[in-house]
Amino acid sequence: MFYLLIDDDSIFNFVHAKVIKQVDEQADILDFTSSNEALGYIKQKFTLDNAPKTIVFLDINMPEMNGFELLDALHELPAECISKMSIYIITSSLNEKDVQKAKEYKLLKGYIGKPLSFDRLKEVIKYEKNN
Repeated sequence: MFYLLIDDDSIFNFVHAKVIKQVDEQADILDFTSSNEALGYIKQKFTLDNAPKTIVFLDINMPEMNGFELLDALHELPAECISKMSIYIITSSLNEKDVQKAKEYKLLKGYIGKPLSFDRLKEVIKYEKNN
């Protein structure tokens, strides 16, 4: 499976990549600390027909463009591009306003508290393989 980690905190990206590799040894992982760079990558790679099915873990609180702004930008992309991604918010924010706002995005598959746990990742992978 292919994974995109989008979090301005490189330590969380490192830790989450380690968790992913322990659960999914065959994982292909790419991480971004810049939401703008991640958006550029997605626009370039996911418009291609051979783009892999990808699980995206997206932080909310980031400089330059927060997670919700990135979701808004992704919403503007062609449906076939978005269909290749399963996007999960992964955040330290337990703010109820963020939780409620996340529910407004049909692109989102879930809302996960940091750090990503082995059990929660296994649930995500199982869900993605069955849907």
